[in-house]
Amino acid sequence: MLASLNHACGSFRVCLKMIRTEKQGLGALIKITLPYFALTAAYAAFVFLLEENIGDHIFKVSAQIGSVFGIAVAFFLGFRMNSAYDRWWEARKIFGNLVNNSRSFTAKIYTYFQSPSNIVPDEDINRTVIAKELIDLTCCYISQLKNEIHEVPHPPYDQKTQSLFKKYAVEQTHKVSNEVLISLSTKIEMVFADKANIEKRDLMEHINQFYNIQGKAERINNTPFLKIYSAFTRVTVLFYVLMIPFIIGDIDIGGEDSHLELLAIPLLSIVSTLFLTINKLANLYGDPLEENTTSVPIDQICQTIIENCQEVKVKLS
Repeated sequence: MLASLNHACGSFRVCLKMIRTEKQGLGALIKITLPYFALTAAYAAFVFLLEENIGDHIFKVSAQIGSVFGIAVAFFLGFRMNSAYDRWWEARKIFGNLVNNSRSFTAKIYTYFQSPSNIVPDEDINRTVIAKELIDLTCCYISQLKNEIHEVPHPPYDQKTQSLFKKYAVEQTHKVSNEVLISLSTKIEMVFADKANIEKRDLMEHINQFYNIQGKAERINNTPFLKIYSAFTRVTVLFYVLMIPFIIGDIDIGGEDSHLELLAIPLLSIVSTLFLTINKLANLYGDPLEENTTSVPIDQICQTIIENCQEVKVKLS
């Protein structure tokens, strides 16, 4: 009975989260589509009035031309949207790997530094202090990677970070993220004893994973999605939207004397807004690491990683 109640409560929470997410998505969608709808409605009204004043159906183009052209535009948009989503999902997987690798790395630092036999016997080496500093360096790396992706390679560092960089010889005039990883690798190589090669190799493998994750993120960030194709798709969609009123013409519902033919204006606006919105979403999803409503939430992800790492650090106290 209790298990069924817990399952029901869990399902209810999932449903609430889905509803909340859909509401947020609907709000963002409305913000994108409203300007398009207003502009296309004004344009459709202008063409409609021009047609009524000059001559009914004088501008109407063959429906077959419109159908063929519309199918071609749909193919362009379909490929563009699928490719853009693939880039977005790849970026999300990259930062998912960053989350997993960072948590595992800090957890192993906590575990391996608990055993004195893993560390070189030296009175000047304080295992707890070094483990905390390595975790702090990991947090600095996460924050620095985020800043470099946002094109801020040298943000203002606080006093604690400056002191840590100075102690571990992090050269701030170079690529700071690489310098931090070098400092982590050097310290791990220095403090682990020869008989702890398995532990040391395990931690160094995580360093390699950081390099791989960073390289993949930089590849997406520095390689825009086929700019010429994007420009060609945008021009094609815009031309098709401008042609839609001439392709469809007005809608004579109830005869010329009825005003029901004005329904052509919202209908044309809806069709035009649909094509323009899909193209806009494809452009947004094609840049998954930019700071917009559809990008991968790397600020939130990195903040979560840092908080998780700090929680491990607290356990060392």
